[in-house]
Amino acid sequence: MVKLMALTKLPRNVSVDDFRHYWNHSFFPAFHALPLVREHLIRAAHNPVIPMAIRGEETTVADQWAGAACYYFDSRVMAEAVLADPAYRELRAEHSDIMSAFVHLLVEEVWIYNRDTSHLPIKAFAFFKRQPKFSRLEALQYYQGPHAELGETVNRGRTVRYIQNHTLLDYRNPDTRHDYDGGPEIWFKSMETAMDLFGDKQAMATLAEDEERFVLRDQLVHFLAEEEILYDQT
Repeated sequence: MVKLMALTKLPRNVSVDDFRHYWNHSFFPAFHALPLVREHLIRAAHNPVIPMAIRGEETTVADQWAGAACYYFDSRVMAEAVLADPAYRELRAEHSDIMSAFVHLLVEEVWIYNRDTSHLPIKAFAFFKRQPKFSRLEALQYYQGPHAELGETVNRGRTVRYIQNHTLLDYRNPDTRHDYDGGPEIWFKSMETAMDLFGDKQAMATLAEDEERFVLRDQLVHFLAEEEILYDQT
């Protein structure tokens, strides 16, 4: 199984609520109806962005990331076949008025911990590009090892589920602006808990200092989102 992540952006003239409804009820049914998707998709989750500032940075709705989709396929071969499918390219073009950009990543999930198996809708995403002095493998090894260990010291129990998405070592996004090497999915029990963590200036400074070791911080993408499971045959 492989995970295909698809990030999309929000045009200026589309509201967050309209995007969410369209993404779930217009785009996804059309996507799932594609023969390759229908035959090989195992699970699908949409994560529409909650438009608010985290980590001390102001965000605006217009032209910002609107959501991250997580599509699980039964094999990498079939996920890549979907990406190469002319029907999928046509589908993206048909929906471009509402979904103004698509960024695809093929990733491996690395579970760091899962302390609460209940439904936890509030999530934080981030996507990073590595410092040029590192290979992708070296950056991901540091991310999974020392950086995750440091994160645990400042977390203080505020996150309860944590996945690292590691972009496959030989996968390259055709758009080099968005050729991300990896990033986390972190779940929270409540918005209050999430904002308590992101409002912890000392914790955020500690993480930022360590990120400087392996991440191009001026190209770091991060946002809060709400997880919505659309399809699951597991």
